[in-house]
Amino acid sequence: MTSHPKPWGRCPGHTPQPDRPQRTAPYRTLPDDADRWRLVHRFLHVDSIATVDRVAGLLVLLYGQPLTKIASLTTSQVLTTEEGVRLALGPHPVAVPPPLDHLLLGLTEDRDGALVLGQSTDHPWLLPGTHPGRHRSPRQLRTRLASYGLPSRRGRNSALMDLAAQMPPAVLSEVLGVSVGAATGWAAASGNPRAQYAAELSRRSKSGQQN
Repeated sequence: MTSHPKPWGRCPGHTPQPDRPQRTAPYRTLPDDADRWRLVHRFLHVDSIATVDRVAGLLVLLYGQPLTKIASLTTSQVLTTEEGVRLALGPHPVAVPPPLDHLLLGLTEDRDGALVLGQSTDHPWLLPGTHPGRHRSPRQLRTRLASYGLPSRRGRNSALMDLAAQMPPAVLSEVLGVSVGAATGWAAASGNPRAQYAAELSRRSKSGQQN
C-alpha cells in the first residue's frame, strides 16, 4: 500500500523549508499559524469542551474540512484498522492520531447527541442533531466553534493552505476528499512548486482527450 503523508500540518517549532515560495493567494486565513496551533491545542486537550465541538474544531483546523461535510459524517467513515483509527474523508482514508482517534471512537459509541432526551440512536450520523434521524446542522457547529474563538472558514483556509504546501495535489485530493482542481488551486496559493506541474499534466490530459 502506498504511504501518503498525514494531513496533520507542521507543528510549532518545525523549521520551514528555506526555498519554499511565499504564499500568493488572498484567501482569508487566521492571523498567523500560532493562532491556529493555539486553537488546535485547546480542542485537543481541554476536556471541558464537548466532544462534538472538539472533533468538529479539529477536523476544521487539522484536515481543512468544511462544516457541511463534518456535520454529515457517518459512523461508517470511522475505521478501526491494524495501523490504528482512520477517517474516510476521501478515497484514501487518513490516519487519525491520538487523542483525536479516541474522541472519534467515543462519538461512534455514544451517539445520543446529548441534545434530546431519549433520542434514538437508530441513525448513521456521527454528529446527530436535535431532530430525530437528522445530523447536526452546519450552522449550529459554526456558532459553537465561534464561541471558542474559531472562525470556521478562516480556520479551514489556514489548514488547507498549510497542507497544500506539503503534499502533491493528487494526494491532497485523495486524503481530504477535495477535487484535484481545487487541490491544485490550493497548492498554487500556498506556493507549492508541484502545483504548476500538476496543472500542466491536467492541461495535457484534457488536450489529449479532445484530440
